[in-house]
Amino acid sequence: MSVLSKLEKIEKFLPEKGRSLYLKQIQYAIYKRGTVDFMQMTTIPLVLRQKLKQEIGEVLSLKNIWEVSGGQAHKVLFETESKDRIEAVRMLFKPESDDSYESLCISSQSGCALGCKFCATGAIGFKKNLTSEEITDEVLYFKSKKFAVDSISFMGMGEPLSNAENVFEALKILTDKDFFNLGDRHINVSTVGIVPQIRRLTKEFPQVNLAFSLHSPFPEQRAQLMPVTNSYPIDKVFEALDERIKLTKRRIFLAYLLLAGVNDSLEQAKALADLIKKRGPHSYLYHVNLIRFNPGPEEKVFKKAERETVDGFKKYLEENKISVSLRQSFG
Repeated sequence: MSVLSKLEKIEKFLPEKGRSLYLKQIQYAIYKRGTVDFMQMTTIPLVLRQKLKQEIGEVLSLKNIWEVSGGQAHKVLFETESKDRIEAVRMLFKPESDDSYESLCISSQSGCALGCKFCATGAIGFKKNLTSEEITDEVLYFKSKKFAVDSISFMGMGEPLSNAENVFEALKILTDKDFFNLGDRHINVSTVGIVPQIRRLTKEFPQVNLAFSLHSPFPEQRAQLMPVTNSYPIDKVFEALDERIKLTKRRIFLAYLLLAGVNDSLEQAKALADLIKKRGPHSYLYHVNLIRFNPGPEEKVFKKAERETVDGFKKYLEENKISVSLRQSFG
């Protein structure tokens, strides 16, 4: 179901006379003002508001069943109408300057089928692809609470490019001036490397930011950690990434999760630097995002890399002229 389906559902209960105007007013109330209660849409008659409330009930397709906030993170557990669960996280970034901004990390699937060994979502297994309505309703929920939405990252549950049709529809809605009107450059899509859909993203959304979850420069090790490597080898992924950079002249982010004793050695740092340098004249447009592993309470295999090791890994990349940063941790 798409957002258009949501509006089509509403349209069925609107009177023939004035239908087009009412629909525009309702669309504006929902997507521009963040009003998700029909009774609060005061630009339409009370009788019509009551009818919509009675016939449709809730505007949002998601139900907040649990939330927690503290420090710079605000996590919400949603339940879909099919009783599947997903998470979304609102994050407040406070850089060294006085400016701060808010970002939403949203899900594209409930669970995930890819089985990355270090990922808690992968351990759940695949439940369902989210519809474009469910994806964008994650954003609408926070908008309805009057929180700023400065940027959006598809880095929550699931692999976005494994749910391509719904994610691409969601991208259209998020960037449409009549809906959320977000700039393409304020949206980030993370992928483990689904090559055909990377090329589609380059064609349809060249200005959307792309992050590739690499996590190891060695194909054999990466295949052990991330079985998807067997379908989409590292060299084939980088061919698609190189094509994107040549076309857009924009940075691509390489996510690298540091796992103690697994992929955090200077040998791996050297191989990572060499892999990036092979990109030739566009190598400077690859930016490494180092990520500290946060083990869950039941994690028994992987451990968090020591701070000294993290610093040494980062320093090696810097000394070899690789663009790198250590991602801010939100727990």
